[in-house]
Amino acid sequence: MENMIEMRGICKSYQMGEEELPVLKDISLTVGKGEFLAILGPSGSGKSTLMNIIGCMDRCDQGEYFLDGNAIHQCSEKQLTDVRNREIGFIFQKYYLIPRYTVMQNITMPLLIRGMGHREAEKKCEETIEMLGLSQRVGHRPSELSGGQQQRVAIARALVGEPAILLADEPTGALDRATGLEVLDLFEKLNAMGNTIVMITHDLQVASHAHRVVKIVDGQLFDSDGQLPV
Repeated sequence: MENMIEMRGICKSYQMGEEELPVLKDISLTVGKGEFLAILGPSGSGKSTLMNIIGCMDRCDQGEYFLDGNAIHQCSEKQLTDVRNREIGFIFQKYYLIPRYTVMQNITMPLLIRGMGHREAEKKCEETIEMLGLSQRVGHRPSELSGGQQQRVAIARALVGEPAILLADEPTGALDRATGLEVLDLFEKLNAMGNTIVMITHDLQVASHAHRVVKIVDGQLFDSDGQLPV
C-alpha cells in the first residue's frame, strides 16, 4: 500500500517558564492511502499536539513529515496554509460552522476560498450534500439543525475539496451515543469509498470503528500490541 502519511522521528516541546516540556518524543508513523486510523490517548498524552502537526497547524521541532509526497517539514508558512486548504479536510468536535451562513454557504466555503465561483462551487457540492442526506437542509442555518446534522454539514465541508486526508478530532464528542454511532458508520462508508481518515479520540469504543488503532502515551506512539510503530 502506498503511504499517505510518513512521519519519522517527530519531536515537539513547549517552553514552560524556564523549563522545556517535551510533548512528542521521537514519533514515527505511517498511514497508507485509503486507511482508516485511530490515534487513541487520554488527555495530556500529546494527541492534540500530534493532530496539530498532522494537520499542518503546528510544526515539529525535529523530524520529517511527508503528506502525500509533500515534505511538510520543509514548507513555508504560506505553503502550509495552502496544504491545509487543499490537502486536509478537518472535522472537529465543535463543528465550527458559521452561524449566519446557510448549510450550502458553510459547505461551499473551502471552494470559495480557493477562488471558485459561487455557482460552480454549489454545483460541485450537490453530490456530497445528497450523499450526506442534507438536500432538504441547504437553506437552513446551524441553529436550525440537530447536533448530528451539524456534524454532517462539517463532514460535507471537509469532503468537498477532495482532500488527501480527513482529520477528525473527537468527532462524536458532542453527540449522544446513537447519533455518534451514525457518524462513525458514515466514516466507515467514506473510508470504503477510498477516503483516508485519521481520527483522534480518547474513547476506545470510538477508536474500535477504525481499521487500525495506535495509542499515544506520554508523547510516545505504540501499536495495539504495545510496540513502538515504525
